[in-house]
Amino acid sequence: MLYLLSLILLVLCGLTFWLWRRAIAQRERLEHALARVADPNTPEPEMLMTVRVLNPLEVARRESASARLIGGYMPETIRRMVFRQLTEELDDALSERGIESEISVEYR
Repeated sequence: MLYLLSLILLVLCGLTFWLWRRAIAQRERLEHALARVADPNTPEPEMLMTVRVLNPLEVARRESASARLIGGYMPETIRRMVFRQLTEELDDALSERGIESEISVEYR
């Protein structure tokens, strides 16, 4: 019985030491993060908006008679045309409201 209690005490001491080391490491990470936030030279995080067009071919077919004719043969060209037109329309709409923006199309 004494051996069992000694073993349990040893395990509890080891667990306590491990938790103490984890708490110290967590405090160091927290202090580092707070110092980084408090630094006036740290830039503000940049916010981006992503627009994903899920049905560009349907949009093109609905908006253009020529897209209905060639959409089946040249779908990538139609997609590019839809994105180009959407980019222009968004840029115009934002400019009318006085919103400065940078719109780009990314291929992933």
